Amino acid sequence: MLVTVLALSPAPDACTAAVRSSINWGTATSAYQVEGGWNADGKSPSIWDTLAQSPGKIADNTTGDVACDMYNRWAEDIALMKQLGVKNYRLSVAWTRIIPAGVAGSAVNMAGVDWYRNLIKALLAAGIRPAVTMYHWDLPQVLQDNYGGFLSPNIQEDFLYYADTLFKHLGDIVDQWMTFNEVISICELGYQVDVFAPQANKGLGAKYTCGHNVLLAHAKTMQLYRTKYAAQKGRVSIALDGKWGYPKDPNNPADVAAAENFMVFQYAWMADPLYFGDYPAVMKETQGALLPKFTAEESKLLRATTIDFFSVNFYCGYYVWAPAPGSPKELTYDVGANTGGQFISPGIPSNAPWLFKTPDGLRLTLQWLAKRYNGPEFWITENGVSGPDEDWKPLPAVLDDTYRQDYYKTYLDNLCLAKSVDGVNVGNYYAWSWMDNFEWRDGFKKRFGIIYIDLKNNLARHPKGTAKWLSQHFFNINPVAPATLRAASVARQTPATAAVPKPAAAPSASVISSKGKGFSLPFSLALNKGSGLGLSVKFGPQGK
Repeated sequence: MLVTVLALSPAPDACTAAVRSSINWGTATSAYQVEGGWNADGKSPSIWDTLAQSPGKIADNTTGDVACDMYNRWAEDIALMKQLGVKNYRLSVAWTRIIPAGVAGSAVNMAGVDWYRNLIKALLAAGIRPAVTMYHWDLPQVLQDNYGGFLSPNIQEDFLYYADTLFKHLGDIVDQWMTFNEVISICELGYQVDVFAPQANKGLGAKYTCGHNVLLAHAKTMQLYRTKYAAQKGRVSIALDGKWGYPKDPNNPADVAAAENFMVFQYAWMADPLYFGDYPAVMKETQGALLPKFTAEESKLLRATTIDFFSVNFYCGYYVWAPAPGSPKELTYDVGANTGGQFISPGIPSNAPWLFKTPDGLRLTLQWLAKRYNGPEFWITENGVSGPDEDWKPLPAVLDDTYRQDYYKTYLDNLCLAKSVDGVNVGNYYAWSWMDNFEWRDGFKKRFGIIYIDLKNNLARHPKGTAKWLSQHFFNINPVAPATLRAASVARQTPATAAVPKPAAAPSASVISSKGKGFSLPFSLALNKGSGLGLSVKFGPQGK
């Protein structure tokens, strides 16, 4: 690990010591993006294994087969977290590592259970409290093959069995859970269009069917935890994502109304059923038969299992405007991209066509959600940015990530203002991401990590300037939580069983070229220029 001296900016003005000490600060990753070990110790293939291993699908021809090799190098990563003062870490579990056959009643892979137990116990021993996401997009391929994955109600009982297994085997040392990560990404990018796995490309109705099944699987999981596992005394939520909608013309009532609809179709699509038992009125009025209906019993279940905290993944905001005259009724707002594929936003562009610096969008989003849902506790479970040119800059220059540091400084300033001035109840914050990782269709072309991963040198880890900035001003302000100490005490009662193998060799990276594609969705795949996948994108409900 290189030792470098980097200039660090002061803490954001609004983030006084008192405000910072009132929030739990941490960082995050997901299983497929960092673990590797794609077929190790009984793990079965996921839909992302299938996609990434297909030639021409990933911008730099990398896969998640090895990724950051955290499967073998977790002890090294935890030691680095502890060195930087991290006290909170969000991770996800690979369904395929726990239930390889996917279906309810099938065998539990205890080698996978043991790996996660050892990882979590080591986190707790280092004073780091885990928050565990059950599903971060890596569906068992067998479930997609058998019945179409999230397009079938069968997914509800299979997920419930998987969740039950996690509560049973990990619930004594984990008390913070999220069922699903980013329903828009799962259902729109994976099922409405063909951007993310499983590339179903089945239209808007498929997105809504997928979301319906996600909601019911989540509600059944909440009910299970509050009955069968109530003694664990943990908390459960679901991680929702969205952009802030800036009216393109704030003096035009039609654009203001369109921006409001934009927020409803992103956040309230999922959150209204979780709080009120049904979809938003504007969605029911405009989406027709495409939008499923809840039975009276389902609506009752949803209202009875309201989330324990509101989990928000937030990155940026876009301009939103009223649809053109004569547009289909399903289209209640419009958001688009310029001819170069860059979305239209008031913010400063990043190196990804979908991502901008719009720091006030975070504060505005929290204000909007707090008003609609009567001031719940919010967790920011993802927030971060990909750094320009980090896929080719040499060491040590690549570690001087002033662009990212400024992004965090301005966003966290707005987060602290939301808490101290607006009275928003902010509990936890997780920077995305802990380390450069396999960034889905972008491979390693887009780097979000606060830790640099050197693909040319055995995946060596090097803290970037932002890691040291967050360590100085945020991570180290938190003491080790009493809940962490209690869980660590429980964890010590069962000794670790797995040794840490030597790390595998790093995968090599290369650039591919493929034909351009246009599609309609409310979230963009961010592929670099060199991939040849230039996109011109409109998004939002675009009809059948």
